[in-house]
Parts: sequence; C-alpha cells; structure tokens
Amino acid sequence: MIRIRPGRSWRLNPAYVGELRALRGARAKGFTGSDILDVLGIEVDGVDIAAGVGEARVLQAVDELAQALIRIGEGHPAAQATIGPGPTELVLEARGHDLLLTLVTLAPPARVLASGLLVDGQKMRAATLHAARGLLLDLLAISPALSGARLARRLGAECAELARGRHRPPRSRPSRDSEPQTLLSHVHRKPEKLSIQLPPETMARLRGAGDVAFAPLAAHVGRGSVTLLRSGAPGLTWEGPVFLFLRNLLADAGRLIEAWESGEPAFVLPFGTHELRWDLTADEVRAQGWKRPLKLPPLRLAKIAAGAAELYADETLRHGSDELAADLRERARALLTHCTDLESGDLRRAPAVVAAPPPQEAREKRASLAHGRIRRLVYREIWRKLAAGALRAVPLEQGRLVVESSERLAALDLLSGEEIWRVRAAPGAVSRGSELFYAEQGDALVRLDALSGEVRWKRRLRGAKQPARLWPLSAGVLRDLPGEGLALVSDSGALEFRAKLPGGAPYYVLPLSGVIGVALSSGSLAGLDATDGRILWKRRLRARALLACGARLLAVSSETLSCLDPQTGQTDWEREVPPDTNDAAVHDGAVAVLAGGAVSTFSLRGGERRSRLELAWARHLLSDEDGALIAVGPGGAAMRLDGRKRWSIDGAGDAPAPGLLRRGVLLLQRGPTELYDAADGLLVAQLPEAHAAALGADLSCALLHEDAVSLHKLATHLSVV
Repeated sequence: MIRIRPGRSWRLNPAYVGELRALRGARAKGFTGSDILDVLGIEVDGVDIAAGVGEARVLQAVDELAQALIRIGEGHPAAQATIGPGPTELVLEARGHDLLLTLVTLAPPARVLASGLLVDGQKMRAATLHAARGLLLDLLAISPALSGARLARRLGAECAELARGRHRPPRSRPSRDSEPQTLLSHVHRKPEKLSIQLPPETMARLRGAGDVAFAPLAAHVGRGSVTLLRSGAPGLTWEGPVFLFLRNLLADAGRLIEAWESGEPAFVLPFGTHELRWDLTADEVRAQGWKRPLKLPPLRLAKIAAGAAELYADETLRHGSDELAADLRERARALLTHCTDLESGDLRRAPAVVAAPPPQEAREKRASLAHGRIRRLVYREIWRKLAAGALRAVPLEQGRLVVESSERLAALDLLSGEEIWRVRAAPGAVSRGSELFYAEQGDALVRLDALSGEVRWKRRLRGAKQPARLWPLSAGVLRDLPGEGLALVSDSGALEFRAKLPGGAPYYVLPLSGVIGVALSSGSLAGLDATDGRILWKRRLRARALLACGARLLAVSSETLSCLDPQTGQTDWEREVPPDTNDAAVHDGAVAVLAGGAVSTFSLRGGERRSRLELAWARHLLSDEDGALIAVGPGGAAMRLDGRKRWSIDGAGDAPAPGLLRRGVLLLQRGPTELYDAADGLLVAQLPEAHAAALGADLSCALLHEDAVSLHKLATHLSVV
C-alpha cells in the first residue's frame, strides 16, 4: 500500500489564503506555488519514508512527482523529483510493472534516507493522481482566479495523463554488463591509501548515466565500499553509496584544513561510522581499533580524499556527461589546488604555529596607511564647536563634516570648523559622494549639494510619515512609506515608482543589480524590479539581515542562512543557523553569522560550514576591505576572528559599544575613545571620551560630546616594517 499525503495546514494559514485570493490577471497567471510550504508524506506499507524531511514547496513537489511518473510511463528507465529542502530527492526506477524508490538528501551530510523500496507502479500513479487532484481542488476553492495559472493548468494536464495509465514499457537498464572496479588514491611514497571498491551493479549504473537524463542521482545511488589503508594499523571501511560518501568527505576534509590553518588544537573527522581524531599541534590522528596515534598531516589526508573523488568523477565522465560527477570533480580539484598552495614554502606550517592564509584576490582599495605594522597614531585636535543635541556625525571626503540632530543638519568645514550651511531635517540623512539626501519633518524628500548647501530638488510624497528611512542608489534614493511600501525618486527628482508591499514598509532593503531585495513586515522576502517596483518573486522567509555576495543575495533568518538568486528568488544553497541571530558579515570568501552565542562561518560558494567559535559576549561583527573580521561586544570588548593572530580585548563595563573599523584601524569607546591596530590588537591612539564617533577616509576622527563636536586629525604615524 502506498499513499501520497500533501499537508493541508497551508489552507488554514491566513497569510497564504489572503495572498492567493488577492491574485489577479498576470500575477495569477504567473503563480508558481513556490511560497506555499507544507509537509509531504509518502507512506509505504504504513511507514512515512519522508518523515522528518521538513516543509517543502508542496505544490511544486507534487508537480515534480507527477512529471516523474509520466516520464516513466513514457518509457524512461528512471526519473527524479525534489520533494523537500536540502534538496531531498526521490529517485524512481522502473522494474517491470513496479518502481524502486530511493530517498536521498543532499544537505550536508548527504545520505540515503530510504532505499530498496519496491512498490506497485500503478498504485504509485494512483496515489500521486489523488494527491495532485486534491491540491488542485484546494487551490481553486481558495482562488478561482488561479484556474488560468500555468501551475494549475499543468497539474490538470498531469492528472489527465496519470489517469490514462502506462503507455509503453520502460527501456532496460543497465544496458550492458560491467566488471567490478577498484580505484586507489594515494600520495607518492606515503603509507596512506584510500581504496574504493565498485561492484558490477554500481559500475553499470555509472556507465549508464547518460541513459537517465531525468534522474541524475540514479547513477550514483549504487553501493560500494571505501577503505582507508595505513601500514601498521587496521583499515577503516565504510559501505554505501560512494558518491555521497566522497561528497561528504571533501567537505569534511575542507573543514579539517581550515581548522589546521586557523590554529585549532584538535579536530574530529567522521569517516562513515568511524571517527578520525586529530591532534593538530602534532599532526597525529587516532581511531578506534588503532593501538597508537599515527602521523598523518591534514594536508595529506585532504589530498588523498580529493584524489579519490577525482578518480570516481573521471570514471563516471569517461562514459558521457554527468552534472553531479562534474561538480564533484570541480570540488576535488579546488581542494587539491588549495592543499598544493599550502604546501608551498611560504605557507608551510610548523607545529603549534598558524600559517598565513592563502593569498587573497586583488581588490580595489585605498592605499595602506603604512608599509608595516602600525605602532602609534598621533592625533591633534583641530577645532571644537558647540553642537547641543548632536546625534550623529557624517564625515564627507569633499571637506565637510555633516552633524545631524533631531531637527536639523549642519555642515562644518573640516579645516576650520566654520558652519557652511544649516537646514531643518528629520534624522536619517544619507550621502552619496558630495550629494546628501534627507527628509523634512513633513512629507518632503530633499536632495542637497553638501559642499554649497544648494538644494537640487524637493519632492513631496503624499502619505509619507516620520521617521523616514532612506537608501541611496546609483541613480536615486529609496524611501520607505509606513503602511504602504517603498518609493524610488530619481536623481532628477522624478518619482520612478511607488510600490505597495504586503505588510507595508520593509524593514530591510538591499539594492542589487537590477533588483531590490526587501524583507517585508508580513514575514516574506521579495525581489522588486528596480525600474518599476513590481514584485518579481516572493517567498516565506522572515529575514533578520540581508547581505550582498557578488551577484547573489544572502538572507539570514531565525533558522536558516540562504543564498538566493536575486533575479528569481531560487535558492542556491541553504544552511541551518541558531534562532537568536545577532549579526552577519561577508568576509574572505565566506559569510560569518553571529548566533547562538557563537560565530559560525560558511563558504559563499556552496554553503559548507567552515568553522564555529564560541563567543557568548559578542553582539556585532565588523569587517573591512583590509581583511580583518572582528567581533565586538559591550564595554568595547573585541576579538579578531581571522588571520594569524587572534587577539582579544576585554570590555570596560556593560554599555553598548558597536565600534568602527576602517583601513585597518578599530575604534572602540571604552570610556576614552581608543583606536587599535586591527592586525594585532595594539592600542595605537587614545582620544577624549565621547558618546558617538565617526572615522573619515583619511582616519580623521569626529567626536560628539555632551554639547559639542570636535575634530581630531591624524598628524603622523609610527609603523614598523
């Protein structure tokens, strides 16, 4: 007996129901169902094999499952459907009139959730037909306007096709017999080897990968064994799908190398059911069944793992194209290249000493302050002016310091402190070059030349309220509209669009190329067209932070870290994070997330976890173009998280102190205003106490006192080459 049971709780969700009923016209026609999440149960003889998979895009999952069954009905030997996050894939293989089911999750660690399940093909089609028809009727009962949606029409056509039954017998697979294969990975003249045994059935799957275009995983779910051989110690063997094991081993080997580079004293690497326990200070490893620790440098193990993955991928690709094998080979070569770089003379690591990280890609940045380590910064106070009620100081490179209070903006000359202009304004001004955008106390938005104080234009936005939040773009400025949404005003003062958004004004906005990512108060994440403000996509995700990663969008929620395509909203990868996320920062090819009393880093490329460091006191993360990643906490506590030297500074009290980081200099307010060299945590300057501070591009420091503002200019510096 088999049953497909899509969850129905989404029908009781008022947010889903309200959005579905509001769909009209083109929006209804383009409905994809990607925002609707619920569980999908697949019961085989009363056992739910999908239990614990989690909420999926249930409409799309049933749609894919129906398509997979139709393809098998058309004679294809295998098909595949994504039925859960991770992604979680259901592989269906034809066995006469029956179907062989295999459920695999590719979320780390990749593993088989269920396998070897032989079910009646006709009953599987009937169960899928019942599920698809029920979902379609539920959808149309909520919103009849969706009858013309492409998804609804496709579900209807699939129901009709499934009701007609099988049309042609499946092609035989595998199409040819195969001999067993042994793959051996090792480093020349070293005692460690990784042996992969692939039996005939698994080799037949690999050589027939081109025959299953609609089920790429079917070629890789065959069983085999992997054995770590070491002279003088028993071998460690794992059995199961070799592809999944090698995928996990590459990720674990990468984390081992990162722990070794960062100076961690120990690391545990899972090897199937075994555990390899490293003493990274001595490059020794222990395992259950081994009488004594054995010498095994982490780089050597990583090279053996990369070599084994490359051999497996080459064996698959020798017989045709295969996307999964090509991806595995690319990961293996990247790890192998990284290991080769680390083994060069300049990057070799002595025991108990942290090696310098690999060379970073060249970035456009301001020239360094000094050729060596900064040891002293000498400041002198240029001027001090009365400024009662000052809230914020904004240094501009064009020779102006803009001081913001609750009712006005004032520009002071950086050399003399003379007031150049003063205007009435609400808090929240933003700058772009020499241009300043601010909101007046009413509903007007103003563009001002910060050098002369000349008003370029003033644009009224009916219904706009205070406080105003502004975001500068390359050719305009965005303003939130409480209770409504978002408005874009161009550099000429023209209203480009006024977008009404679910839940009103967004609480996070991230402009990207051609798209504006917005975190909505309704609990969704959306992408807006930057030209007209229309919603390109929307998905259920309550973001706590939005970050740009090249052309990708990083969204941190209370449970997940997601890397999205900003054009479509599709997920490139997704990882779990603790629920109490405080901050996140992109740094050195990774994203660091401060959550659950620890800082966890994830690779930007594939989302693999790199490291985790317990920091219960940290509240914010700072990063700059010079490469420093620093955690700060109450009372000016700080700690550098990257580089060769991890220094730390204890807090002075419990007062919030977010800190500033610019050009390799860290500013902390610990009673006096203190500046530190971010490279090694050395105190390089001490300035008077202030309740707020700002650093200019030339490292000039503006301090806001109780009733005054002062500017401290860098006179000279002492550095050691």
